[in-house]
Amino acid sequence: MDLWIGAVNLGLVYAFMAMGAYITYRIHDFPDITIDGSFVTGAAVSAVLIVAGKNPFFALLLSFFAGAFAGTVTAFIHTRFKINGLLAGILVMTGLYSVNLHIMGRSNIPLLNQPGVTTTIKGLNPGLPHEVWLCIAFIIVIIFFWAVTSLFFRTNFGVSMRATGNNPSMAGASGINVNMVKTVGIALANGLAALSGSFVAQYQGFADIGMGIGSIVFALAAVIIGESVLRAKSLYGKVLGVIVGSVVFRLMIAFALYVGLNPTDLKLVTALFVLLVLVMPRLVPPGRITGLINRGRNLTGRIPHRVFISCAAACLILAAAGFFLSKHFFPASATGGRRVTIGIVQSGDNPPMDITRDSLIGELKRLGYEDGKNAVIYRENAHGDLATISSILDKFLRLDVDVVVPISTACAQAAANKIKGKPVVFATVANPFILGIGKSDTDHPPNITGVYGAVPADKFLDFALRVLPGKTRFGTIWDPSQANSTYNIEKLKEEVAKRRGIRFKGATVANSSEVYEAAQALAGSGIDFFLLPTDHVVFSAFESVVKAAAPRKIPIFLSDVERLHDGAVAAYGFDYTSSGIQTAHLVDRVIKGENPSKIPFEQYRKTTLGISLVTAKQLGITIPQNLLAEATIVQRESGGGTSKNANPKRMALFVFSDSYIMQLFTMGVMSEFKKRDTLSKYNLTVDLKNSQNDYGTAQAIVQDIVRQHYDYIVTGSSLALQVAANGNKSIPHVFGAVTDPYRMGIARNAGDHPPHITGIATFQPVESAIQAMRRIFPRTKRIGILWNPGEANSEACTLKARDSAKKYGFDLVEMNVTSTDEVKDALAALINKGIDIFFTSGDNTVILALATVAAILKERKIPYFTNDPSDINHETFYSVGADYVEVGAQAAIMAERVLAGEQVRNIPIRNYVPEKIALNLGLAKAYGVTIPADIVKKAATVKR
Repeated sequence: MDLWIGAVNLGLVYAFMAMGAYITYRIHDFPDITIDGSFVTGAAVSAVLIVAGKNPFFALLLSFFAGAFAGTVTAFIHTRFKINGLLAGILVMTGLYSVNLHIMGRSNIPLLNQPGVTTTIKGLNPGLPHEVWLCIAFIIVIIFFWAVTSLFFRTNFGVSMRATGNNPSMAGASGINVNMVKTVGIALANGLAALSGSFVAQYQGFADIGMGIGSIVFALAAVIIGESVLRAKSLYGKVLGVIVGSVVFRLMIAFALYVGLNPTDLKLVTALFVLLVLVMPRLVPPGRITGLINRGRNLTGRIPHRVFISCAAACLILAAAGFFLSKHFFPASATGGRRVTIGIVQSGDNPPMDITRDSLIGELKRLGYEDGKNAVIYRENAHGDLATISSILDKFLRLDVDVVVPISTACAQAAANKIKGKPVVFATVANPFILGIGKSDTDHPPNITGVYGAVPADKFLDFALRVLPGKTRFGTIWDPSQANSTYNIEKLKEEVAKRRGIRFKGATVANSSEVYEAAQALAGSGIDFFLLPTDHVVFSAFESVVKAAAPRKIPIFLSDVERLHDGAVAAYGFDYTSSGIQTAHLVDRVIKGENPSKIPFEQYRKTTLGISLVTAKQLGITIPQNLLAEATIVQRESGGGTSKNANPKRMALFVFSDSYIMQLFTMGVMSEFKKRDTLSKYNLTVDLKNSQNDYGTAQAIVQDIVRQHYDYIVTGSSLALQVAANGNKSIPHVFGAVTDPYRMGIARNAGDHPPHITGIATFQPVESAIQAMRRIFPRTKRIGILWNPGEANSEACTLKARDSAKKYGFDLVEMNVTSTDEVKDALAALINKGIDIFFTSGDNTVILALATVAAILKERKIPYFTNDPSDINHETFYSVGADYVEVGAQAAIMAERVLAGEQVRNIPIRNYVPEKIALNLGLAKAYGVTIPADIVKKAATVKR
């Protein structure tokens, strides 16, 4: 039932966009493809505002105006410069992609745990199924929209709009400003498309940069279907036809899914269906297909005004009934644990945060708080998603942790806003006072304390000028959306203002993909050196700065000591290991009963000065001896006093993203190197490089690795392997955390691979997951799976799932998705087919909507199995995946074989899958399922 109701709901919310297409296509005869972009603009504006805490209804309104503005730009280009309408729309749509990315700040914004219009409607539910109640509410909204739109087209301006579209010359001769009316019409159309995007984002639980692809085709299909179904002559009937066409189109897609259409062919069949609707009126006489429809024309021919009064009264009655019958649901209160519980949350992955977290946990263990024994330490990472930070904090509140430890400015600010009655100890914050967290070290909120500090601007600048005496012009890059960065830059500007002759040039960026362009612009402006205060976006793409600076031999000074070996001349910053240790001691004091209100904020106690003699020599810079004497860390050139070997080696450890799996893989590599004393034994330095999920940055990193003549490369993830394999043809390369290197074309088999590439293949344990399904559910039959045929890993895992399902007596019910906005609809289709279990393996598209999928399945009590143990934190039922710490360790062992002199061509690719199980006993109990004791015993993670 949910499949059909969901299809109707989507049809109703897409009806706004269909009406926009009707205005441009039918009224103005204007082929406006801007709708593809303005639809996403509406979703982006709505998502950002809702995440920012704005009223969701206000977000709908602003979304409309944002889309209308985009339409106005298209109309202006067309009318003012006489640019072809189709080309004008393409230009604006193309530009909107960048604009929408800037608005969102990333490609996907989850809204599952954010208040929205659908949340408000759900709060008024008298007890009906959620989708049914939403359908009733949407119908009420659409009735109002239908009435208002129909009446608008009967106004003088509406008549002028229709006249302009029918005959612009005659309309102009009648005194109508044709260009103005057309501009308003196109703006209105795109405003409605944006309004539709806003509704869709709030209904589906996320906004995605790709959700508007093909929107114009679907909108036009809805218009044409509506005209075919309701061949009405009245305005009321025509507007109603657009709405009906939108709903019918969505029902057609739902039916295609329901009858088991091959998922790979769904897009093709949809396109053919639209084509059929377009050409049918030309091939079949209207009388043969409209006989029955004509009998009902009078229903839409002339609708008296009393109908509108009746509709309005019905809306009021239903709204009043909903209000008085509404039920308010509140989450059950969390129960306290028997052991000390500590919740750690960081906003993303970068060395300062990771070092703070690891040293914090290590010092807590030394103080007697050992995870899994007398303490439970939750480690959560928002991966740059501010909305996720709030969700993590909500989780900590639900779990009733004893202390919350936010790492980073964003996390500290979110914790201060959300958590009022529980101790909070923050870390890695430049200045808590500019965030409104207290006025001084002793005057702060009663439940909050922490550790903070910013690199002194005067000492930072002095440090660079001592290395480069006589140089006066420097460039800085920063992200103005980061409070830490803005504070550091303001301090730096204040310091520059105090000094004569020092010239400051700055460039701002919004994401890592813009860093290279900004660095190039500064490098070409005649600066003497780069001076980079702490900025997570810039440091995540530091290789881009190095790439821009290297051709002009411009020195780089930065405040992240961890990136010293990546191409900087010197670094001056805080020791984040001591920061984590300081934070651990504050946590200890709180746990032992000390009131946070009595604990002053602490500033970092230890700074580090690092100098790279290797980079200095490459740039022809001589480091003063007195500065070398002050240095805490010195990267010495070949044959230096600290070297144990005349030929020191460098290895690049390159990962594509900062996902949790990549963190584990990196930890495994470095831990094994430490265990084997590899760095000392081979005089090896390892430089961690992370492209932050950006292809352009990844390519720049590989190019820089090759340019700097690194001796070895270790990559983590399939994408890192692909980029490195394409860009590097000779440096010995060991890969790990890769599902299927053979399907990717890297190798033909374990022994037949490029002479410089080998590694560890870790195929997702698909069969183990399906075997566990059979053990836990001996009588179930149908497994549902969504997968994206555009992802090689996903295809490989699905092929394996087909074989495994057959082996263990399951029917595998498949659906394809090509973007995240299709996931919810496809999932509804699978549920409608009566699946017993849902499975995700190796598919990044579905994983982006993991929280939404898990919530829907939980509501239906359908067990959710995955191949990533960390998914258990998002309410999956059972997850079995590789222990990527072990995978990293095996990659390190293989890399050491190369370091020892073994030829890469003689080392076969190894298949290695050390399985790790995570299960959710809380869901098992809720579903009435008993997990076999031996499975529970084997589980590394058990969520109760």
